[in-house]
Amino acid sequence: MEQIGTSAAIALYGAGIGWVALFSGVVAPVSFADLDHGRANRHVRSVIKRGHGALAILVLLGAGAAFMAGSIGGALIGAIAGGVFFLCQWALAPREDSRPPPGGKRKLQTVRIVSAMLTTAMAPVLLVAIGLAAAGI
Repeated sequence: MEQIGTSAAIALYGAGIGWVALFSGVVAPVSFADLDHGRANRHVRSVIKRGHGALAILVLLGAGAAFMAGSIGGALIGAIAGGVFFLCQWALAPREDSRPPPGGKRKLQTVRIVSAMLTTAMAPVLLVAIGLAAAGI
């Protein structure tokens, strides 16, 4: 059972890394290369809002598999990465509690940049989670 859990965790974390690589290496750069800035910004925000929930669930399933295999460190690091993916998605959600001052605008571009940066930054974290899960730590 331990080997199955470890293999499932490594596969799910690997799928998460692939998803991050696709987003960071293909979707975002191609959007900004082929579309004008406003449309590319909306497209990348839309991809984050629609895809990061599934990405977070995928990584959290990997964390559960690592936990079931006895790799507490790999599960903890994976759960943190899954939580960050949820936070990236929720950062772009519309808010009613923080209205900008009259005549001001909410800085969605800054939020999109931070979400995309955090998404890319989670790839090495997932590599660490793979290493910990493989080592059984």
